[in-house]
Amino acid sequence: MDLITEAWLPVVTRSGSTTKISLLELLDDDIADVAWPRADFQGAAWQFLIGLMQCTIAPEDDGAWEDIWEQGIASADWDHALQSLSPAMQFGQQKPAFLQSFEPLDCESTSISGLLIEAPGGNTLKLNKDHFVKRHVVERICPHCAVMALFAVQTNSPAGGAGYRVGLRGGGPLTTLVVPASDQHIPLWKKLWLNILEQDACPSPQQFQDIFPWLVPTKTSEKAGRMVTPENAHPLQAYWGMPRRIELDFEHTEPGNCDLCGEHHDGLLLQMRTKNYGVQYDSWLHPLSPYRQALKDASAPWLALKGQPGGLSYKDWPALMLKSEDKFNRMQPARVVRAIASRYLSFPVGLWCFAYDMDNAKARCWYQHRVPLIQSSSPERFNVVIQFVLQLASGSLATLRKHLKKAWFENPDEAKVDFSQVDTAFWQETEAIFQTLVGVLLSDPQCEHAVTRRAMHDWERSLHRYLFTIFDREALSDLECPDDILLRQLAARQSLDEDYCKQKARKDVFALSEE
Repeated sequence: MDLITEAWLPVVTRSGSTTKISLLELLDDDIADVAWPRADFQGAAWQFLIGLMQCTIAPEDDGAWEDIWEQGIASADWDHALQSLSPAMQFGQQKPAFLQSFEPLDCESTSISGLLIEAPGGNTLKLNKDHFVKRHVVERICPHCAVMALFAVQTNSPAGGAGYRVGLRGGGPLTTLVVPASDQHIPLWKKLWLNILEQDACPSPQQFQDIFPWLVPTKTSEKAGRMVTPENAHPLQAYWGMPRRIELDFEHTEPGNCDLCGEHHDGLLLQMRTKNYGVQYDSWLHPLSPYRQALKDASAPWLALKGQPGGLSYKDWPALMLKSEDKFNRMQPARVVRAIASRYLSFPVGLWCFAYDMDNAKARCWYQHRVPLIQSSSPERFNVVIQFVLQLASGSLATLRKHLKKAWFENPDEAKVDFSQVDTAFWQETEAIFQTLVGVLLSDPQCEHAVTRRAMHDWERSLHRYLFTIFDREALSDLECPDDILLRQLAARQSLDEDYCKQKARKDVFALSEE
């Protein structure tokens, strides 16, 4: 299967109809988005297409980027650029094959379901622990879905036992893509173009073996010192990492309906082979992910942010959009997020953020969020103010937890409580007032105007009221509560107010609003 000429990519048009196109047809202005049956495939497909455009038609500078945004891409140029990638875009039994081991793998075959991140592993099946994610749910995959499943597993590759390498960004990396803030009837290719970076020149075919690792014998990692880094590979390999040695079985297939997309295909894939000690990556900064570095060690590596239980909340936004620091780490946004600030657009943009929350090899949840992109004319000052605001919010949540325990338990220091629901509710239910404050601060990050100072006070009072709303809901809702317990709860409520008012972050916020 030639991924350039075959109609394998499912898309949705502006009218809402779905169809499949070849990569040659990607520039059609009627195409609104890809249309995969799984959320992780949607994210993977965007990354695949961004990588494809970055390797073929990347602009030399911001001026060239804007020219293409306004004038489009000539079909002949796109066709020629794609055809140059043809050797790397073949998918099937014949090697080299897209994102598969260059060498045949001499090991036993396993179910094709192993391509899916959430599929139960061998040990889980052996111990009969596949309680929530069942075996035999996906047993037959069409080649079209297999392409994207293969890309998704290589991109998100989690730890999987001895020698099973994680992805180029680590397992379950957080991806942040620039997207229109609302439906602007913008074609898919332009949405992708928002995430294309300038580069001196597009690679030549002679460089492809350093970009697409499946074109040459796999640089296996049984021995130490065989790391693949930006220094010994082409920087564009960041888009095409291949940590897993995988070989799909195209000999044993059968006709039927795909267990993922439901479409009929004469050659459904049933089996695959996989082997450890694939490519081991080190020291990469992927253009589509934000990174953090430990402050305590200036030589510490930059690590991609990962999916976390509960997903993202507004406390995480600065790390996704602004260079910033907290008590433990310095953060930098993805390169595509930093690049968009220098480009003129006639409409607002936001971020599409997504990741698997991984517990080693186990996928606990897939999270995705659409968040507004914060861009300030005075980013350093804005970041200082926002950090004070977030410190007060985080400190207030910690204070709320502490005094809820005092209300609930006679010996609160010995009690263990799962506050995950309280935490999630806090960040979700205070997001609206935070966004209101951010909107004011963006126009006046120096807090010079009365309207800004008033907004700071309004936000602080709203936060204060919210704490007591939650406390009363969680601790004072029992109308038949015994007197001794009620007195304990009321005492906890009083101390909540006192401790909230004593917070240093609250004093810092007031100081900013009174400068």
